[in-house]
Amino acid sequence: MKKTIFLLASLVMLFVLRANAQNDRILLFECFTNASCPPCASQNPALDALINNNADRIAAIKYHMSWPVNNDPMYLQNPSDNDARKSVYQVNSVPWAVVDGGKYKNTPSGLNQNMVNNWLAITSPYEMRLSCEVDAAANTVTVHVMGQALDNITGTAKLYVGVIEKEIHYNTPPGNNGERDFYSVMKKLLPGASGTSLGTVMEGDYFAYTFTWEMANVYDVNQIDAVAWIQNPETKEVLQACKSSETLTPYFDHEVAISDLTNVKSMYCSGVAEPAIKMINNGTEALTSAVLEVLVNGEVAKTVEWSGNLGLFESETLELGEVAFPVLEDNTLEVRLVSVDGVDDEGPLNNGVSTSFEGSPSNSEKEIKLVLRTDSKPQEITWELSNLATGEVIQSGGPYDQASTTYEEVFMLNGDGCYNFTIYDAGGDGLIEGGVYGVKAGSKALFSGKNFGASESNEFSFELHTEAEEILTETISVFPNPTSGVVNIKCQGEQIVTVYNMSGQCVYNGLVRDQLQIDLGVFGSGVYAVNVGDKSWRTVVR
Repeated sequence: MKKTIFLLASLVMLFVLRANAQNDRILLFECFTNASCPPCASQNPALDALINNNADRIAAIKYHMSWPVNNDPMYLQNPSDNDARKSVYQVNSVPWAVVDGGKYKNTPSGLNQNMVNNWLAITSPYEMRLSCEVDAAANTVTVHVMGQALDNITGTAKLYVGVIEKEIHYNTPPGNNGERDFYSVMKKLLPGASGTSLGTVMEGDYFAYTFTWEMANVYDVNQIDAVAWIQNPETKEVLQACKSSETLTPYFDHEVAISDLTNVKSMYCSGVAEPAIKMINNGTEALTSAVLEVLVNGEVAKTVEWSGNLGLFESETLELGEVAFPVLEDNTLEVRLVSVDGVDDEGPLNNGVSTSFEGSPSNSEKEIKLVLRTDSKPQEITWELSNLATGEVIQSGGPYDQASTTYEEVFMLNGDGCYNFTIYDAGGDGLIEGGVYGVKAGSKALFSGKNFGASESNEFSFELHTEAEEILTETISVFPNPTSGVVNIKCQGEQIVTVYNMSGQCVYNGLVRDQLQIDLGVFGSGVYAVNVGDKSWRTVVR
């Protein structure tokens, strides 16, 4: 293991780098085991010996299961990822081994060197390279993986990355089968168990990804490593696997990937965004300049020039500043890399990132309602509503006291314009463990969310002028309000009438010709939205 010591801001940071470039077939051994499984204890030694005897050609990862006894700490530390790979192959017993997604699926005792030799002779349509960096001071592991197709690939492909702990030793057996030493133990799948889609792959196609994990339940950081593989999600065939070793040579001199398009709302009425992207240098040469374009609905809205100095695998989050655009009903914002260091990027497939957003529909409801269900840390949640034109904060709320509790906040808009709602989480992980929020204008849902990280913002408009409201009261009336049940509707001519309860369900739909009576009491007491034509009232039924 190669270790390099850096001194930065008076902190000594441990940096471990291992890398590898692979042209030959690397076999993927996915093994399923349990610390209380007697057959596992008897078969694992021969399996581990076979893997060790082919250490340069086998990438191994072991998933610990909850049976026969649910006391295996290596399962309990990450049940979701372990169970996900179990489900891929419908594994229902241990020990079990799967080679390259299906070349072999049975107990490890049936494996031998001749089988390995035959599998290694099969040509792979992919080349892969991987590096694994462990930052002990920051308690993180970062995996860089890149690859290139050597042939057209039938079907689709996904990239999977697994962080493993190469060896875990217990002084006392953690289970009931006597085993104290465990190898190639899966710690985390990156960015998750579902992998990263590569889509349809043609000869020459290239990819490069970087994943970072904040380590948890690691026994010895010096034993942390990573493996990666490319798999057809339909057939389960593994096209190539990859291990890490001491050196990595990038494919290109000038290659930059952009990703993580952030700070773009899901709904706009202002026509101004301030997006940001992450830029990482995957090339041999240092990156000192770049030109990027921001496009909205296919039109270039802004050109950004960047200068700096990024070495191999170094990255920077780049704020692109204000981008103005006409808002349509449905919109797309895209960021493209135009050039790096004055030349074309040599790996163009990762030079663009995009997202979609909606234009805020016209809203004539003054009453806005926030429904918020807190998670396990309600004290971290706050929010505010502001008028974008004036900067005035109309309403704010939080932090909250009760976990897993639903709160309802109702407030009134005080003028025409474009409004911005922002929810914050001081813990940086949004509303988790059942938490969720939603914002309504009257009975109409505007937007909602939960896994928003540190914050999330969305915009909506209010466009009912005072003059129009005065005309409305002269031509249409809904009374009495509140009511014991019956409401009267008067208007000029014929209008469509719809009534919604607070859950957004339509409880009445019909026509009014000059005058109409509706008995809302049959639907129960509560607050109802009565829409006449394109106008709306709030009616309270006692």
